[in-house]
Amino acid sequence: MEVNQNNALKERVIEIINQKKFLFFIFLTALIIASLNLFYSVRDLVGLLPVLVSMSVLLSFILFKNSKKLFSIKLLSSVILINVSFFVTLGGINYDSSSFFSFDYSLSGKYGEFLAKEPYYWNQYNANITNYLDFIFRLSTPLIIISIIYYPHFYLRILSNLYSIFVSFIISFTSLLRKNLLTFFKKKMIGSRIKDTKIREVNIDDSRIENTKIREVNIDDSRIKDTKIREVNIDDSRIEDTKIEEDKLFSRDISTEIKKEIIYDDRPNIDKELDRFSIREFNWPKIKTNFLKLTPKKELDKNEINDTIDIIKSTLSAHGVNTSIENFTSGPSVTMYQLKPGWMDDKENKRVKVEQVLRREKDLALALGSPNIRFEAVLDGVQNIMGIEIPNISPNTVDFKEVIEDERIKNISQSFSLPAPLGQGMDGKPIMIDIAKMPHLLVAGSTGSGKSVFINSIIAGMITTKTPEEVRMILIDPKRVELTPYGKIPHLYTEEVIVDTDKAVEVLSSTVTEMMNRFKILEKVGVKNISDFNKKMGKSHKMWNLLIVIDELADLMLQAGSEIERLIVRLAQLGRATGIHLVVATQRPSVDVVTGLIKANFPSRVSFAVMSQIDSRTVLDSIGAEKLIGKGDMLFSPIDNAQMSRIQGVFLNEDDIEALTNQWNSYYDKYELEMLKLQLEGKNNNKELKGDSLYDQALELSSQSSTLSTSLLQRRLRIGYPRAARLMDELEDNGIVGPGEAGKPRKILV
Repeated sequence: MEVNQNNALKERVIEIINQKKFLFFIFLTALIIASLNLFYSVRDLVGLLPVLVSMSVLLSFILFKNSKKLFSIKLLSSVILINVSFFVTLGGINYDSSSFFSFDYSLSGKYGEFLAKEPYYWNQYNANITNYLDFIFRLSTPLIIISIIYYPHFYLRILSNLYSIFVSFIISFTSLLRKNLLTFFKKKMIGSRIKDTKIREVNIDDSRIENTKIREVNIDDSRIKDTKIREVNIDDSRIEDTKIEEDKLFSRDISTEIKKEIIYDDRPNIDKELDRFSIREFNWPKIKTNFLKLTPKKELDKNEINDTIDIIKSTLSAHGVNTSIENFTSGPSVTMYQLKPGWMDDKENKRVKVEQVLRREKDLALALGSPNIRFEAVLDGVQNIMGIEIPNISPNTVDFKEVIEDERIKNISQSFSLPAPLGQGMDGKPIMIDIAKMPHLLVAGSTGSGKSVFINSIIAGMITTKTPEEVRMILIDPKRVELTPYGKIPHLYTEEVIVDTDKAVEVLSSTVTEMMNRFKILEKVGVKNISDFNKKMGKSHKMWNLLIVIDELADLMLQAGSEIERLIVRLAQLGRATGIHLVVATQRPSVDVVTGLIKANFPSRVSFAVMSQIDSRTVLDSIGAEKLIGKGDMLFSPIDNAQMSRIQGVFLNEDDIEALTNQWNSYYDKYELEMLKLQLEGKNNNKELKGDSLYDQALELSSQSSTLSTSLLQRRLRIGYPRAARLMDELEDNGIVGPGEAGKPRKILV
């Protein structure tokens, strides 16, 4: 009876649906639901969700009307899940708002943005690959659930296989753990038995010892006499045997003592190393900068500023974004306008969102006729203000002379260990940093952006403010043109500017050795770093700071990648305490040049204009460097400040460099200064290479085949050509491989 009632009810429902009035009712319902999007509060909360729901109602009705069999619970669930996926997708899309039809959050409103972006709430300006992958996973989850509904057996098989793999892993791990634990406890038990045995041997019963002594005392005199007679009549051969056995018995202890003396003699003479830093009386010149060139400066055009302010306000207002310009700060090449977001309504309950301003970047660039505008969403120490940086029509050059002769710079440069003039900031004030506090600097920028001039300004700043007793430098210039003018200054810690990759590896390796020797000196004196050492030693000793400048890292990484990376990372990790600091520059900031290890150990970075956002992220972990205008325009990200600073770098021409170096060149050979001790190469270094793990690996490779080539050593050992060639030479000297022939691998002789 109940079944008949259900069938009758179902037929009645179908009859109602087939009527034209019901079709009109469905369309009217869908239209009413969609019209909810006309209300701002609905768009603010759920975005385009009413449109999605109305379309789903129409689609479900059409499917049910055309085929009752096609429509099912599965299909209805799929429609709902597809809508959820669309809702999440729209939650990740921000719409360019207008005054009539606006979306303050996303096309799915506040709730859609919550589902798509919680908890990061990223946008197109600060999103990274993790955000995008997370977004794809969220929108694809409903689609995966649909596939599970239609193909449950397929996913059950996958789960079954995963369960089997997991069980196998647990069993294997348990057996391995049990085996290791048994081995550990066996060793521990054996050790405890040995210990007990030693204790038993030591703890001999005192009463037995006393009884033995008593027996020895109470020996019959006649027996003592007999014993003496026997001792006199000992066979000479037995005496000789006893002497031989005694020699054998003590031979191991003697050899141990000899080894200890050899090890002691091989230790570096710390006192001799300490003498290298003894203070000697030198008369160094005071560097003059009054003859350096100054370029004429142009006054700030107030009409240009006012016109730019009017364009910014009118462009944003035309797109429904209410803002005001509170102030501006003009630098040598860029002016920052402090923009305050206005109110969205007359009641002043809700401010214009920063996102709405950031979306208008291209419109502002078009209106201003400048593609290089850059937004600063948050200004340090200023509330409710964001910055827009716009290039000046007539930029000024920042000369090295005006920065280095500034009274404020002169005062602070004396307290800095490694003073480096950067340029002028957005407020027009000169900026100088202490590289010793950075403690290392990574510099990147495309060709013509001002990177090499920046490197020259750092070196010029050092030789202008510091003597060779305070700062020594190692200059590595694979390009052979940028740093060669400094080849005759006494600050140089090597015989010449390093231009060869093989020599660069040797110098960096020797610097690592010096760094470890410095650590031993600090340990002996009882201090932690170079600053404490100089304070404690007073006027008797002074350890100079060492600055290593590499002008083009890409060339070195191309020829000896792994070796250069290892040495640079080693120096960067430990060099700060011993006063060794690095400035590394490259014009190709790709991940194969600026590797993850190098980036991690260079917390302070400078980026000039680069080609893309990818290069900017590689250097600064943020976009923005692609918007720089070149010619010394830089972004500086120091270790002690999360906020990047925009700086116009100093300009130093070749005549200025020559004028500064000429004042030092006459002192190059005047005094005998300490130089970097290079490690011996070739045959003299044979013992060191033999102990090297790379040499052992090369030796193992030679035993695996009948021939061996340098390229094979490079590929298998992941080293550069110079190191591979040296290993091959050592193998030849030791008779492992035969002589080389052009284009052919060497034969294995052993």
